Amino acid sequence: MIRAQFLAALGAAGAAGSTEVAQVTPYTPSLRLAVVCPQSGPDARLGRQLVDGVRAAVDEANYSRSSFERAFLFDAYDDHNTAADAVVQASFATGSPDVIAVIGHLSSGATLATLQSYANAQVPLLVPTVTDDRITARGYRNVFRLPTKDSDEGSLVAAYVISTGSKAPHVVTQDGDYGPTVASGFVRRAGALHLNAGLTQFSVDKPDFGKAADTILTHAPDCIVLAGNVDDMGGLIGVLRTKGFAGRFVGTQGFFDAQTIRTYSKIADGLVVSSAVPYYPMAPIAMRDVQLYEARYGPLTPVAAYGYAGVQLVRLAARRTNATTRQSLIRAIASGGAYDTVTGSYTFGPTGDVLDPNCYFYRLKDGKFSYERQAHPSGFMLK
Repeated sequence: MIRAQFLAALGAAGAAGSTEVAQVTPYTPSLRLAVVCPQSGPDARLGRQLVDGVRAAVDEANYSRSSFERAFLFDAYDDHNTAADAVVQASFATGSPDVIAVIGHLSSGATLATLQSYANAQVPLLVPTVTDDRITARGYRNVFRLPTKDSDEGSLVAAYVISTGSKAPHVVTQDGDYGPTVASGFVRRAGALHLNAGLTQFSVDKPDFGKAADTILTHAPDCIVLAGNVDDMGGLIGVLRTKGFAGRFVGTQGFFDAQTIRTYSKIADGLVVSSAVPYYPMAPIAMRDVQLYEARYGPLTPVAAYGYAGVQLVRLAARRTNATTRQSLIRAIASGGAYDTVTGSYTFGPTGDVLDPNCYFYRLKDGKFSYERQAHPSGFMLK
């Protein structure tokens, strides 16, 4: 951490926290949440989506609660999506003694920087969007991740690629934050399925698509898996086609993006991508919540959905066990049992990751993504 950045964060801290007050009767017993994410700066749009998801779920919880159920309140803190500000805002969020759980942050760097703070405060941390394996690898028992982690995504993609006919898959990644762990998870699962998968990694800062393509094609793959982000890796698709690759492409969730459609829909028609986002028309458990959200806020974005799910998880755990303190809520979430939310059904293992991870596959066809299947059957999705 750079000391000057830390001091700048302290200087701005006084105005960083903003409070959202639910419409509840005075003196009503309540549970308070905190959401910590960027609400200003370049990532403010995503932060506002997370806050919208939390707000919508809090409103729905308070509207539908029974007379025996506590109302929900939440406070929002602006971490600017930087590690230094995240540390400061985490201290404010946990410093409020009636905050029972925290939902945040939106980046790996901000989340990793604050893990010790949340552990010291013994407050449950619900991680809404960060898939980096390191978040739960450090052994904190108060951390619960909602999306599928990178290594599990790689494993699920490998099972899909092999089950759909690939005999010589090759996974490609770059030396950035997202991708390498997915790629290694892919290779490990392919090996467990008695298939040797090739792997090529190249620079994200100075990418040489031509050289990477030549290296990949020496392995004669029948399927190329792109483990990374479309903004960084998308250019490799055209180069591979130009150099004669006629097989299929599969992309990880960094390719489940409008940029893929705008730029690569013609040369990558048929591309299948994985995503942590379920296809709601096939998820009857979630349909009512989706409809309620969209009636007020518009389309339910993935970030908003995970904010909504975080509130649902706390509500369900508190309702099931009557948890009213931080430690009792940690025990409730960690003790097992399925919690059905708008993003899936969760039963957490000892590391804080879901015990039965899943992902969903979408096919790029005629300029749009169409749902194909889930990685494995579940009670959450019809197919």
